[in-house]
Amino acid sequence: MLIRKDSPAEADPDVGFSRAADEEHLIDDLAQPFLDLAKKFETARVSDVDTETWHAILDANVFFWRFVANYLPGQLDKTVSTEMSEVLIRIGEFMRQACLSLRANRDDVLEQRVIELNLNMCAQVLNLRQNMLGLKEA
Repeated sequence: MLIRKDSPAEADPDVGFSRAADEEHLIDDLAQPFLDLAKKFETARVSDVDTETWHAILDANVFFWRFVANYLPGQLDKTVSTEMSEVLIRIGEFMRQACLSLRANRDDVLEQRVIELNLNMCAQVLNLRQNMLGLKEA
């Protein structure tokens, strides 16, 4: 995962995120993989990639969505955690099923849907950044 170049904290490879006291950097670190996955899917969608690379993209997508479904709700206000958790679990399950299906059979429409969901989640995380920190722009 990429950490912002101006991050005041060192990356901890065991954690995967910076240990910054700066919540803005942590949120950026959480949003970046969704954008990266969307880019990888789009590149794979428009060009031929080998099976090993395709499977690695699919596996990374499932892994990250499962991580987020378990991590993010605990970081939010407890009044929204249950609802947020359920939504993230449902999307994570959709991603798991979609990626299993895409392993067996490439489908341009499904690939585009996976890209859209990753971009949407990136935007949602950045909106969270805006709301939590009272920023004018994400």
